Formats: sequence, C-alpha cells, structure tokens
Amino acid sequence: MSDTIENNLINYLQPKLTAIFYLHLQNFKLSMSATIDVIISPIDEAVEAIIECIKEAFLKDLDKQFIPPEIESRLADYVDELKDDLFCLIEYPYVDKVYRDSFYEYYSSKHYSYQRDCIRVSIFKNGISAEDFLDSVKHDELSKKYLGFFIIRPTMNALFGRSIIHPNAFEESDFKICTCSASTLVFGVKLTAVGFPHSSQDGETLKCAETTIWSIMEYFSNRYAEYKPTLPATIHKTLARFSYQRQLPSNGLTMDQISFALKEFGFGTRIYSDESYAGDEIYKIIDCYIESGIPVLIGLEGIDVGHVIIGVGKQVEDFEWKDIDKSTLTAFGKETSFYDASDLPSKYIIQDDNFQPYRIIKLDNPGEYYADEDCKAYKIDSVVVPLYPRIYLEAVVAKNLALQVIGDLNLGYEFSSDFVFRFFLASSRSFKNHVSRMPLMDQRLKENLLITRMPKFIWCAEIFTQKNYEESNEALGLLILDATEANRVGLDAFIFAGYPDRCISMNENDFISLPLKFKNYTYYSNLK
Repeated sequence: MSDTIENNLINYLQPKLTAIFYLHLQNFKLSMSATIDVIISPIDEAVEAIIECIKEAFLKDLDKQFIPPEIESRLADYVDELKDDLFCLIEYPYVDKVYRDSFYEYYSSKHYSYQRDCIRVSIFKNGISAEDFLDSVKHDELSKKYLGFFIIRPTMNALFGRSIIHPNAFEESDFKICTCSASTLVFGVKLTAVGFPHSSQDGETLKCAETTIWSIMEYFSNRYAEYKPTLPATIHKTLARFSYQRQLPSNGLTMDQISFALKEFGFGTRIYSDESYAGDEIYKIIDCYIESGIPVLIGLEGIDVGHVIIGVGKQVEDFEWKDIDKSTLTAFGKETSFYDASDLPSKYIIQDDNFQPYRIIKLDNPGEYYADEDCKAYKIDSVVVPLYPRIYLEAVVAKNLALQVIGDLNLGYEFSSDFVFRFFLASSRSFKNHVSRMPLMDQRLKENLLITRMPKFIWCAEIFTQKNYEESNEALGLLILDATEANRVGLDAFIFAGYPDRCISMNENDFISLPLKFKNYTYYSNLK
C-alpha cells in the first residue's frame, strides 16, 4: 500500500475510531456511576422517604411522577403496625429474587414497561447511622438491633413483596410463632432476619395459593437442609401437568393442587376437611400442629369466594377452668375427666397475603378483620399440613393412641381427674436438647431419655395438674410415641412413659419398668 493511500485511510478512520472509543468511555463512566442509594430514616418519616424512592426508582422514566393516594395509604397502613421507635434503612435499586423471577417469567413480556428492580426496607430498633455500618466494631450491635426487612415491588397495584420481620417490630407482639432465620446483607454487613416469611400476592403471577406455597417452602428451606426455596416459575412448572389451562396470569389453585405441589417439593402432605372433622375437631387439629411448630395452610370458604392463609402461631387468652369443656377417658375401669390443652381459649397468628404480617384471628371467625362482607363470612373448610414424608402417624390417630396408653392397665397411670393433656409433634433432636438443658432433672432419668433410641420425629404427650400448667410448667407425666409408625392398632409406636411412681421404656421391643420417678421436667415448645 502506498504512503498516500495509507495516510488517507488513517485520516478517514481516525475520527470514527475516536467516536467509537468515546462512546465506550461514556458507557464505562455511566456504569461506574451507577450506585445503590441508601437512606436512613426514623419510622415516622419512612412513608415519605419510601414515596421519594418510588418516584426515583419506579417512575424515573415518566414525565409526571404522580403517586396515587391509595399507594401512600397502603404504605401508611403497613408502617403504622410497627413500633414508634424503629429506624429504617432503605436501599434501591435492589435485586429481589422472587420478583425478578416473576419479572423474567411474565412481566418482561408485557407491552407496559415494568422496572426489574425493587426497593428494600430494613428495620432496626433504636437509632442507627451510616457510620455504624462502616465501623466493624459496631456490627455486633447492629445485629442485635436488626428486626428484618420488607420489599417494595414496582407492581404499583401490589406493592409489598417478600418479607421476614421479627414480631417484636410490631406494636402487638404478645404471641409465639414458628420462626426461621435468613441471612441478609445490609449495606455490606451480614445480618440475620428472624420471623416467618410473608408476601402479598401480585394478582398475576402470585395469587394466595402460590404465595402460601412460596412462604411454606421459604420457611422450611431456612430451617432444614432437606428442602430448597421455591420461586414462582418453579411452582408453575411443577403444577403444569396437573393443570388443564394456562397458568399465567394465575387463576389460583385448589387445596388439592396446593397439596400436590407441596408433595412434589418433598413433603408427605395430609389434608383434613370439615366434612370429616366438623366443628371443633378441625380446630383441634390446627392447634395441635401449630403447637408442634408446623405451619398449616388453612382453606377458607366465604360467600362465593375462597382464600388460603397460613397458621403460624398462637396467643393464649386468659380463662377460668370452670369455663372450659372437659373431655373424658376410660381408664382403669372408670371414666376420668381431663382438659385437652387444644380446648383452652386461644387466638391464632396467621399470614394473610391481603394484609400485613401476623394477623390475629379466632378459628371460628377467621374473616373478622375484613371489611368486605363476603370475606367477613369466611369459615375454615380444609387444612393442608406439610409433614416430613416419613411421619406416618398423623395427629388424630396419635392423640387417641396416647390416651389409650395412659388408660392401659400395664403401661398407663391413674391420674387424678381434671388433669391437663397437651399433645404435640417434635423432632427427637430438639426434644433431647430440651431434656439435656433441665438442671433439676434426675441424672439417671436424663441419661435414660438421652440414650433412648428415637426416630427423627416423635409425638409427645405432657400431663399437668391445673396449678402446674398455669404456674410452673412442670409436667406430672410424659408419653413419647414413634411418629414414623404406621400401625394404627396396638402399641408398636410406644417409646417411653414417665409417671410419678415409675418410668417405662422400650428396649429391643420389650417394655422395661425403670425404678425412676418422673419429675422436674418442664413444658417443651417449638414456638418462639
């Protein structure tokens, strides 16, 4: 190539190459300047701060950043449930795994342009500052102050995404619930959120049924290695072969479909209906499983409308023993009256995706906090229980078997009338850990319980006097059954019984009476 042609080619290409390089440089600068905005606000100013973030994050491409009044009202209703001394740390843009999954599966294909990022609001008790996150010495203090988070989605008609918030963040928190722990990263600091997962439905990819499935899987995956968290797209794919119509936008699911999905995700689900367990019987089943620390999906039927909520905890009310209905047990040739702890007056804590976390209801009036008359008429018509797949002895059969053992001439004990009977499911690991922490229990009795071979899950019956149940929580007796035993007849499920005069244990399929008195055992609970 001649020098003249080469010089002409360079002169021709140079401005174009320079322009291309300049564009790349500008893009690089833009990417370098893209940051996460962090705002710290006291709770009484949080609504205004979140509104500004919504304008900046979700409405930035619009000429008129108009926020409908109902958006501010919904935010205010949510925040008003929280205590007055809290502080919020607001981050945006935030990549939320659940919304991002719905975005790519559904929202990104719509004509209307949806943002793909969210806003996260982290909650702390007492004051915090940006310097606290930058000073590693203060990270432990931040961890103690952290009360969880909630997500604001860019779906303006369904703002609230997933959350895990500790009950102590709310004004009304005098109750106990099933809790899980989830690791989070807030402004570069690793913190742990403790509570029960919650989300509102978005009305299109997530109706109440899908939301409850997601919530249950989120809870169990954060507690047990056997389960994995599940995103909306996975739920839809799992149900594809069970559905005869398109799944998006969602039309909701039946309780059978919910049970099927949970079974596919590794549970041995059990369905109870009000047709088989009418009235108080289905309430007792719900109480038994919640007392066991197992969240249950509760199907509601109203006037031409249905819904699904999750029972996650309970709140025991004040009562007088004379006002409680007694149950009877045939034991030692006579009828003995007793109080079933499931009959004691309680309110129950639920997660309802139409409201803020931790609604409090009575089981006989689950729609009391709705304004709509159709929903206010809700009644419980079915319950789906997500059990470990090898729990073959379900609650109703197990409870009857425990009462049968108590009344057995050889394995039972003649308790005085009006004793209190409490029944629940537990993992043998957590139960033995509970026993090991009892400082006053006889060492030989403690050793015997700790070395007794038990399956992964056990049914436990605790027997109390009325006084001890109210005051000291010290049990008069204890019965342990094998929850993995499928035999509904006989005593194959029997593992251990502790009574005031003796204890009975299983050894190589034989019953052995131990010269040990059962005492100094206190109430065990899976709820916190």
